Amino acid sequence: MTDFDPWRDIPILIGAFFVLTAAIGVVRFPDLYSRLHASSKLVTLGSAGIFLGVALSFQDSAALTRLIAVLLFQFLTTPLTAYLIAQAAYLRGLPPVLSGGVDEWGALGQAEELAQADHEAVRAMTLEGEA
Repeated sequence: MTDFDPWRDIPILIGAFFVLTAAIGVVRFPDLYSRLHASSKLVTLGSAGIFLGVALSFQDSAALTRLIAVLLFQFLTTPLTAYLIAQAAYLRGLPPVLSGGVDEWGALGQAEELAQADHEAVRAMTLEGEA
């Protein structure tokens, strides 16, 4: 009565778990960057499991070839798309919400500015000492 094939059904269940986890991450995460990470990485892994299970259920080589082509296209385009969306959001000024309150790039930029100001202060003190 049951039509349980572990080689087909287990990858589909694992893929569905990853897709469900991505949906929860998109709802629960605080900012665009972490939501984008959840949606791009986990949905790609989830669809890979689902495509693998479907490919194993078909016995036709043409269907297997098409599923592999779709999966390859998704693995090539999804990370690039997520990167471009995150870069556009950052360049538009959308700050990430982190526990420290400062994003890493901004903190590094401030550290560079402080080091430059310290270097100029040392130079000014040296010039005053020579005069």
